[in-house]
Amino acid sequence: MEQLLRQADAIADDIVTMEMTDVAGAYDRLQERCHQSRRHVVLGRLMRYAAILALPLLLSTMVLAYLHFTSSQADIRFAEVKALDGTVVRFELPDSSVVWLNAGSQLRYPISFDGDKREVALQGEGYFEVKANREHPFYVHTPSGMSVYVYGTHFNVQAYDDSECIETSLEEGRLNVILPNKGQQLTLRPGEYVSYNKLTCQAMKSTTDVEVKTAWRKGELIFRNATLDEVFKALSRRFNVDISYRNHTNRDDRYRATFHDETLPQILDYLSKSTVLTWKYEPYHSSSTANKGKRKVLIDLY
Repeated sequence: MEQLLRQADAIADDIVTMEMTDVAGAYDRLQERCHQSRRHVVLGRLMRYAAILALPLLLSTMVLAYLHFTSSQADIRFAEVKALDGTVVRFELPDSSVVWLNAGSQLRYPISFDGDKREVALQGEGYFEVKANREHPFYVHTPSGMSVYVYGTHFNVQAYDDSECIETSLEEGRLNVILPNKGQQLTLRPGEYVSYNKLTCQAMKSTTDVEVKTAWRKGELIFRNATLDEVFKALSRRFNVDISYRNHTNRDDRYRATFHDETLPQILDYLSKSTVLTWKYEPYHSSSTANKGKRKVLIDLY
Protein backbone atom coordinates (compact mmCIF):
# COMPACT_ATOMS: atom_id res chain seq x y z
CA MET A 1 0.00 0.00 0.00
CA GLU A 2 2.82 2.44 0.88
CA GLN A 3 4.49 1.74 -2.45
CA LEU A 4 1.27 2.49 -4.30
CA LEU A 5 0.87 5.77 -2.41
CA ARG A 6 4.43 6.79 -3.30
CA GLN A 7 3.74 6.02 -6.95
CA ALA A 8 0.60 8.15 -6.80
CA ASP A 9 2.60 11.05 -5.28
CA ALA A 10 5.25 10.73 -7.98
CA ILE A 11 2.63 10.88 -10.72
CA ALA A 12 1.02 13.90 -9.09
CA ASP A 13 4.44 15.66 -8.77
CA ASP A 14 5.07 15.08 -12.47
CA ILE A 15 1.78 16.80 -13.23
CA VAL A 16 2.82 19.76 -11.05
CA THR A 17 6.18 20.05 -12.86
CA MET A 18 4.48 19.99 -16.25
CA GLU A 19 2.06 22.72 -15.18
CA MET A 20 4.82 24.99 -13.77
CA THR A 21 6.90 24.64 -16.96
CA ASP A 22 3.87 25.55 -18.97
CA VAL A 23 3.43 28.95 -17.20
CA ALA A 24 7.06 29.85 -16.51
CA GLY A 25 7.01 33.01 -18.70
CA ALA A 26 3.91 34.59 -17.21
CA TYR A 27 4.45 35.54 -13.57
CA ASP A 28 1.20 37.45 -13.33
CA ARG A 29 -0.65 34.28 -14.14
CA LEU A 30 1.68 32.07 -12.15
CA GLN A 31 -0.10 32.39 -8.85
CA GLU A 32 -3.45 31.60 -10.35
CA ARG A 33 -2.08 28.67 -12.31
CA CYS A 34 -0.18 27.31 -9.32
CA HIS A 35 -3.26 27.66 -7.17
CA GLN A 36 -5.33 25.79 -9.74
CA SER A 37 -2.64 23.16 -10.25
CA ARG A 38 -2.37 22.48 -6.51
CA ARG A 39 -6.10 22.03 -6.37
CA HIS A 40 -5.77 19.59 -9.25
CA VAL A 41 -2.95 17.82 -7.44
CA VAL A 42 -4.96 17.46 -4.25
CA LEU A 43 -7.96 16.28 -6.23
CA GLY A 44 -5.78 13.92 -8.27
CA ARG A 45 -4.21 12.50 -5.13
CA LEU A 46 -7.61 11.97 -3.55
CA MET A 47 -8.91 10.26 -6.67
CA ARG A 48 -5.84 8.02 -6.85
CA TYR A 49 -6.00 7.21 -3.15
CA ALA A 50 -9.69 6.42 -3.54
CA ALA A 51 -8.96 4.15 -6.49
CA ILE A 52 -6.18 2.39 -4.57
CA LEU A 53 -8.42 1.89 -1.57
CA ALA A 54 -11.38 0.84 -3.70
CA LEU A 55 -9.44 -1.85 -5.57
CA PRO A 56 -9.09 -4.22 -2.60
CA LEU A 57 -12.71 -3.58 -1.73
CA LEU A 58 -13.75 -4.47 -5.31
CA LEU A 59 -11.60 -7.58 -5.28
CA SER A 60 -13.00 -8.56 -1.90
CA THR A 61 -16.53 -8.12 -3.23
CA MET A 62 -15.71 -10.28 -6.27
CA VAL A 63 -14.13 -12.96 -4.11
CA LEU A 64 -17.07 -12.98 -1.72
CA ALA A 65 -19.51 -13.19 -4.62
CA TYR A 66 -17.56 -16.09 -6.13
CA LEU A 67 -17.33 -17.88 -2.80
CA HIS A 68 -21.07 -17.42 -2.29
CA PHE A 69 -21.78 -18.85 -5.75
CA THR A 70 -19.49 -21.84 -5.36
CA SER A 71 -20.65 -22.52 -1.84
CA SER A 72 -24.27 -22.53 -3.02
CA GLN A 73 -23.30 -25.11 -5.64
CA ALA A 74 -21.35 -27.13 -3.12
CA ASP A 75 -24.36 -27.16 -0.81
CA ILE A 76 -26.06 -29.60 -3.20
CA ARG A 77 -25.04 -32.99 -1.85
CA PHE A 78 -25.66 -36.22 -3.70
CA ALA A 79 -26.18 -39.85 -2.81
CA GLU A 80 -25.49 -42.87 -4.98
CA VAL A 81 -27.04 -46.32 -4.78
CA LYS A 82 -25.55 -49.30 -6.60
CA ALA A 83 -26.93 -52.75 -7.34
CA LEU A 84 -24.05 -55.17 -7.76
CA ASP A 85 -24.19 -57.95 -10.31
CA GLY A 86 -26.41 -60.72 -9.03
CA THR A 87 -28.59 -58.37 -6.93
CA VAL A 88 -31.72 -56.22 -7.19
CA VAL A 89 -32.04 -53.19 -4.90
CA ARG A 90 -35.20 -51.38 -3.79
CA PHE A 91 -35.09 -48.00 -2.01
CA GLU A 92 -36.93 -44.70 -1.56
CA LEU A 93 -35.93 -41.25 -2.79
CA PRO A 94 -36.26 -38.05 -0.70
CA ASP A 95 -39.70 -37.35 -2.22
CA SER A 96 -40.94 -40.85 -1.26
CA SER A 97 -40.73 -42.13 -4.84
CA VAL A 98 -39.71 -45.79 -4.98
CA VAL A 99 -36.91 -47.14 -7.20
CA TRP A 100 -35.78 -50.66 -8.10
CA LEU A 101 -32.29 -51.05 -9.55
CA ASN A 102 -31.44 -54.08 -11.62
CA ALA A 103 -28.10 -55.89 -11.35
CA GLY A 104 -25.09 -53.83 -12.43
CA SER A 105 -26.92 -50.49 -12.12
CA GLN A 106 -26.49 -47.28 -10.15
CA LEU A 107 -28.53 -44.15 -9.47
CA ARG A 108 -27.22 -40.73 -8.41
CA TYR A 109 -29.62 -38.23 -6.83
CA PRO A 110 -29.57 -35.16 -4.52
CA ILE A 111 -30.25 -35.90 -0.87
CA SER A 112 -33.00 -33.27 -1.05
CA PHE A 113 -35.14 -32.18 -4.00
CA ASP A 114 -35.13 -28.41 -3.43
CA GLY A 115 -35.29 -27.07 -7.00
CA ASP A 116 -38.04 -26.80 -9.57
CA LYS A 117 -37.15 -30.24 -10.92
CA ARG A 118 -36.53 -33.61 -9.32
CA GLU A 119 -33.53 -34.93 -11.25
CA VAL A 120 -31.65 -38.23 -11.03
CA ALA A 121 -28.94 -39.87 -13.17
CA LEU A 122 -29.21 -43.55 -14.09
CA GLN A 123 -26.64 -46.00 -15.38
CA GLY A 124 -28.06 -49.45 -16.00
CA GLU A 125 -31.71 -50.33 -15.48
CA GLY A 126 -34.24 -48.93 -13.06
CA TYR A 127 -37.96 -49.15 -12.40
CA PHE A 128 -39.55 -46.00 -10.96
CA GLU A 129 -42.77 -45.43 -9.03
CA VAL A 130 -42.76 -41.64 -8.95
CA LYS A 131 -44.81 -39.75 -6.39
CA ALA A 132 -47.14 -37.33 -8.16
CA ASN A 133 -46.19 -33.64 -8.11
CA ARG A 134 -47.42 -31.45 -10.97
CA GLU A 135 -45.26 -28.51 -9.91
CA HIS A 136 -41.98 -30.45 -9.78
CA PRO A 137 -41.46 -32.82 -12.74
CA PHE A 138 -39.27 -35.88 -12.21
CA TYR A 139 -36.35 -36.32 -14.65
CA VAL A 140 -34.23 -39.41 -15.29
CA HIS A 141 -31.03 -38.67 -17.23
CA THR A 142 -28.92 -41.33 -18.97
CA PRO A 143 -25.24 -41.21 -20.07
CA SER A 144 -26.19 -41.09 -23.76
CA GLY A 145 -28.07 -37.82 -23.32
CA MET A 146 -31.56 -39.27 -23.54
CA SER A 147 -33.83 -38.19 -20.69
CA VAL A 148 -37.37 -38.90 -19.60
CA TYR A 149 -39.62 -36.83 -17.38
CA VAL A 150 -42.93 -37.47 -15.66
CA TYR A 151 -45.10 -35.85 -13.01
CA GLY A 152 -46.03 -39.06 -11.24
CA THR A 153 -46.23 -42.50 -12.82
CA HIS A 154 -44.68 -45.99 -13.10
CA PHE A 155 -42.07 -46.70 -15.78
CA ASN A 156 -38.88 -48.59 -16.61
CA VAL A 157 -35.61 -47.29 -18.09
CA GLN A 158 -32.83 -49.51 -19.40
CA ALA A 159 -29.54 -47.71 -20.14
CA TYR A 160 -26.61 -50.10 -19.77
CA ASP A 161 -23.27 -48.87 -21.14
CA ASP A 162 -22.68 -52.14 -23.00
CA SER A 163 -26.10 -52.08 -24.70
CA GLU A 164 -26.57 -50.68 -28.17
CA CYS A 165 -29.99 -49.25 -27.33
CA ILE A 166 -31.62 -47.32 -24.51
CA GLU A 167 -35.20 -48.30 -23.76
CA THR A 168 -37.98 -46.86 -21.68
CA SER A 169 -41.43 -48.39 -21.22
CA LEU A 170 -44.51 -47.02 -19.49
CA GLU A 171 -46.74 -49.04 -17.19
CA GLU A 172 -49.21 -46.35 -16.17
CA GLY A 173 -49.73 -42.61 -16.49
CA ARG A 174 -47.88 -40.53 -19.07
CA LEU A 175 -44.19 -40.24 -19.91
CA ASN A 176 -42.19 -37.78 -22.01
CA VAL A 177 -38.94 -38.78 -23.73
CA ILE A 178 -36.30 -36.19 -24.67
CA LEU A 179 -34.01 -37.54 -27.38
CA PRO A 180 -30.34 -36.44 -27.60
CA ASN A 181 -28.96 -33.82 -29.98
CA LYS A 182 -32.02 -32.11 -31.43
CA GLY A 183 -34.04 -32.41 -28.24
CA GLN A 184 -36.98 -34.04 -30.02
CA GLN A 185 -39.69 -35.16 -27.61
CA LEU A 186 -41.95 -38.19 -27.70
CA THR A 187 -44.93 -38.92 -25.46
CA LEU A 188 -45.73 -42.43 -24.27
CA ARG A 189 -49.03 -43.92 -23.17
CA PRO A 190 -49.37 -47.03 -20.99
CA GLY A 191 -48.13 -50.13 -22.80
CA GLU A 192 -45.79 -48.18 -25.10
CA TYR A 193 -42.02 -48.02 -25.21
CA VAL A 194 -39.22 -46.17 -27.01
CA SER A 195 -35.94 -47.72 -28.10
CA TYR A 196 -33.12 -45.29 -28.97
CA ASN A 197 -30.13 -46.65 -30.88
CA LYS A 198 -26.93 -44.98 -29.67
CA LEU A 199 -25.05 -45.85 -32.87
CA THR A 200 -27.58 -44.72 -35.49
CA CYS A 201 -29.19 -42.02 -33.30
CA GLN A 202 -32.59 -43.33 -34.38
CA ALA A 203 -35.60 -43.79 -32.11
CA MET A 204 -38.41 -46.32 -32.50
CA LYS A 205 -41.73 -46.09 -30.69
CA SER A 206 -43.97 -49.14 -30.37
CA THR A 207 -46.26 -51.11 -28.08
CA THR A 208 -44.85 -53.68 -25.68
CA ASP A 209 -45.69 -56.06 -22.87
CA VAL A 210 -44.57 -54.05 -19.85
CA GLU A 211 -44.75 -57.14 -17.64
CA VAL A 212 -41.99 -58.65 -19.75
CA LYS A 213 -39.87 -55.49 -19.50
CA THR A 214 -40.17 -55.32 -15.72
CA ALA A 215 -40.13 -59.03 -14.81
CA TRP A 216 -36.59 -58.64 -13.43
CA ARG A 217 -38.07 -56.93 -10.35
CA LYS A 218 -39.60 -60.27 -9.36
CA GLY A 219 -36.43 -62.21 -10.04
CA GLU A 220 -37.65 -63.45 -13.41
CA LEU A 221 -35.86 -63.48 -16.76
CA ILE A 222 -38.20 -63.17 -19.74
CA PHE A 223 -36.78 -63.07 -23.25
CA ARG A 224 -38.91 -62.21 -26.26
CA ASN A 225 -37.19 -62.17 -29.65
CA ALA A 226 -33.82 -61.69 -27.92
CA THR A 227 -30.43 -62.38 -29.50
CA LEU A 228 -27.87 -64.64 -27.83
CA ASP A 229 -25.77 -61.56 -27.12
CA GLU A 230 -28.68 -59.98 -25.23
CA VAL A 231 -29.35 -63.23 -23.38
CA PHE A 232 -25.73 -63.65 -22.32
CA LYS A 233 -25.48 -60.05 -21.07
CA ALA A 234 -28.61 -60.52 -18.96
CA LEU A 235 -27.27 -63.80 -17.56
CA SER A 236 -23.90 -62.19 -16.78
CA ARG A 237 -25.57 -59.50 -14.67
CA ARG A 238 -28.08 -61.85 -13.08
CA PHE A 239 -25.56 -64.48 -11.96
CA ASN A 240 -22.48 -62.26 -11.57
CA VAL A 241 -20.38 -64.19 -14.09
CA ASP A 242 -18.25 -63.27 -17.09
CA ILE A 243 -19.63 -65.00 -20.19
CA SER A 244 -17.59 -65.11 -23.38
CA TYR A 245 -17.80 -67.15 -26.57
CA ARG A 246 -15.12 -68.05 -29.07
CA ASN A 247 -17.14 -67.77 -32.28
CA HIS A 248 -20.23 -65.94 -33.44
CA THR A 249 -22.16 -68.75 -35.10
CA ASN A 250 -25.91 -68.40 -34.46
CA ARG A 251 -25.21 -65.18 -32.56
CA ASP A 252 -28.05 -63.34 -34.34
CA ASP A 253 -30.63 -66.07 -33.78
CA ARG A 254 -33.67 -64.96 -31.77
CA TYR A 255 -34.86 -66.65 -28.61
CA ARG A 256 -38.05 -66.78 -26.60
CA ALA A 257 -37.88 -68.12 -23.04
CA THR A 258 -39.01 -67.50 -19.47
CA PHE A 259 -36.94 -68.37 -16.40
CA HIS A 260 -37.92 -68.13 -12.75
CA ASP A 261 -35.74 -69.85 -10.16
CA GLU A 262 -33.48 -71.77 -12.53
CA THR A 263 -29.74 -71.82 -11.94
CA LEU A 264 -27.25 -70.69 -14.56
CA PRO A 265 -26.27 -74.28 -15.51
CA GLN A 266 -29.95 -75.14 -15.95
CA ILE A 267 -30.50 -72.12 -18.22
CA LEU A 268 -27.41 -72.84 -20.32
CA ASP A 269 -28.43 -76.48 -20.66
CA TYR A 270 -31.86 -75.35 -21.82
CA LEU A 271 -30.31 -73.01 -24.41
CA SER A 272 -28.09 -75.82 -25.66
CA LYS A 273 -31.24 -77.68 -26.71
CA SER A 274 -32.36 -74.74 -28.86
CA THR A 275 -28.99 -74.03 -30.46
CA VAL A 276 -25.77 -75.98 -30.79
CA LEU A 277 -23.53 -74.82 -27.97
CA THR A 278 -21.32 -76.21 -25.27
CA TRP A 279 -20.22 -74.42 -22.14
CA LYS A 280 -17.90 -74.79 -19.17
CA TYR A 281 -16.67 -72.87 -16.14
CA GLU A 282 -13.10 -71.62 -16.18
CA PRO A 283 -11.06 -70.07 -13.36
CA TYR A 284 -10.77 -66.31 -13.72
CA HIS A 285 -7.20 -65.03 -13.35
CA SER A 286 -7.66 -61.36 -14.24
CA SER A 287 -6.64 -58.73 -11.69
CA SER A 288 -9.29 -56.35 -13.00
CA THR A 289 -11.31 -54.84 -10.16
CA ALA A 290 -14.50 -54.97 -12.25
CA ASN A 291 -14.21 -58.75 -12.76
CA LYS A 292 -12.58 -59.70 -9.48
CA GLY A 293 -14.36 -62.64 -7.88
CA LYS A 294 -16.41 -63.47 -10.99
CA ARG A 295 -16.43 -66.93 -12.47
CA LYS A 296 -15.77 -67.16 -16.16
CA VAL A 297 -18.08 -69.12 -18.44
CA LEU A 298 -16.70 -70.07 -21.83
CA ILE A 299 -19.23 -70.93 -24.54
CA ASP A 300 -18.59 -72.51 -27.91
CA LEU A 301 -21.21 -71.93 -30.60
CA TYR A 302 -21.49 -74.29 -33.56
